[in-house]
Amino acid sequence: MSCSENSLLSRAHSRMDRFLATPYYILGVMVLSMISHLFSLELPVYTVFILVGIYTVLQGSDLLPLTPLFPFFYISISLNNNPGRNAKSVFSGATGIYLYTLAALFGLAVLWYIIRNFKKFIQVKRPLLPGLTLLALTYFLSGIGADKYAGVVIRRNLLFAAMQAAALLIPYLLLSGGGNWQTSRLHYLAWSGFSVACSVLPQVLYCYATQGVIVEGAIVREKIYTGWGMYNNMGFMIAMGIPFLFYLATKYHREYLGLAAGTVLLIGVMLTCSRTSLLFGTAIYGVCILLMLHHAHNRRLSTILLSVLGGLGVLMLLVFHSQLLHLFSRLLSLGTDPSSRDVFLQEGLHLFAKAPVFGNSFYSPGYVPWDFAEIIEVSLVIPPRWHSTLLQLLVSCGSLGVCAYIFHRYQTIRLVLRRRNMETVFLCCAVGLLLLCSLFDCHFFNIGPTLVYSSALAFAERN
Repeated sequence: MSCSENSLLSRAHSRMDRFLATPYYILGVMVLSMISHLFSLELPVYTVFILVGIYTVLQGSDLLPLTPLFPFFYISISLNNNPGRNAKSVFSGATGIYLYTLAALFGLAVLWYIIRNFKKFIQVKRPLLPGLTLLALTYFLSGIGADKYAGVVIRRNLLFAAMQAAALLIPYLLLSGGGNWQTSRLHYLAWSGFSVACSVLPQVLYCYATQGVIVEGAIVREKIYTGWGMYNNMGFMIAMGIPFLFYLATKYHREYLGLAAGTVLLIGVMLTCSRTSLLFGTAIYGVCILLMLHHAHNRRLSTILLSVLGGLGVLMLLVFHSQLLHLFSRLLSLGTDPSSRDVFLQEGLHLFAKAPVFGNSFYSPGYVPWDFAEIIEVSLVIPPRWHSTLLQLLVSCGSLGVCAYIFHRYQTIRLVLRRRNMETVFLCCAVGLLLLCSLFDCHFFNIGPTLVYSSALAFAERN
């Protein structure tokens, strides 16, 4: 290869790396994700995602461009290709083999990266790694000695444990060991989280437009679902974008845009009718407003806009109160109804008493929680879960799992207390929202939120 060709290739690599380090790349990933979701084009979109991932690992200047790919892989699945509802989705047959082959190629590229940079990769100081490793290990140990834990249950449990451990560890390990932390800052993760929320919001509106969500003037939240999740999942992913948005607004001194866009995201959470997401999302929204006003470049303008938005909200309630009450009547009728979670608690504690040390595995015998999948093959891979992080750990991993989780929580809290600054506080709001919502739902044991959580730990630790 001639010198001119080498120079041309070098300039192309340099331009590509500069592009991948900008928010424009993240917004491009968001647009592709929306195209995949709306038009069932997972095959070409996932191909682009994986090729970008392979380029990043083999030729990129660092691994930070993987950050947005992790969650967008998760939320790009269209309703037509929902593997839990369509046995002939793009993830089955020849197209499924093609996608799994691409994923395997990416895995080989990552393996080659680790081998090539082995000394540097393992020498990175990772204060949170002991707790994460211990927690992941309890997933694999779950079910040992429990009733009916044998044969096919063992294989299914180990597969699900491997999926959970991978989601918990891989983004953290790759980003902490392969990121250029001399130049990278939290805004990269924030753009990713905010873009995810901006991508899910149109998906919710699409459900309203095509799935008959409003019946006789009232929202039927059971009709809000898509290829990767339902109303609770969608509400949470939008809510998690709120702290990231307010951080960006504060960082770029565009507080007025943060207030406007943050209010739109909160309305999006409201439209999902997810009670936990709305409850904790509203609380985090209020906290983020206070944080933003504390650091605001133009506090007076922000306060005026906040007053205007509050006044418009009150005016809407006064003018349209009867219509709004009817629109959200089904949600309001639920109130504090536990939706069978009290039964979950009773049955979960009963199962925990049977296997208090290692738990009953993720495929507990006897009582089975809700299962939204309609395809049996999917339920065999992704089991019904207990809608609470602590209850899930008690039932599935026993006291060993709970102790590992508490140790991991101790390590994260200690890290945060040592790094008290604006970036860390906003990041804590996003991660705290995940942990709070997970006390009443499955988010910590869903692949997508766990990928974001794992990435956030790397940024919190290395930023």
